Amino acid sequence: MKTIARYAVNFGLEGCYTPESYSGPFKCDTRRDLAKFIREQLNLHDLPKSLFSEVHITRLWSFIKRHGSSTAHFTLYHRGMAFRFVGLTEEEFENEISELS
Repeated sequence: MKTIARYAVNFGLEGCYTPESYSGPFKCDTRRDLAKFIREQLNLHDLPKSLFSEVHITRLWSFIKRHGSSTAHFTLYHRGMAFRFVGLTEEEFENEISELS
């Protein structure tokens, strides 16, 4: 079975329910694509490149291979801001795609 990571990303003040920005859905077919996607998102929000090391991409990809990305949420914190990567099921991903159309 092919591994696919599906994510939406939101960014906002730490502890706030409503994010300042939301983007997605995104789909990555390889660990390299997922790493590139995360780095691009960090760059887009002018966050330090060093935050990428907190992701532990090899461990994350292994988890996604076993359990899927819908349970592989993670958050990166920087100066009171929270950068959340929300894993999506295939159905959630498709629903978000259709809402964009």
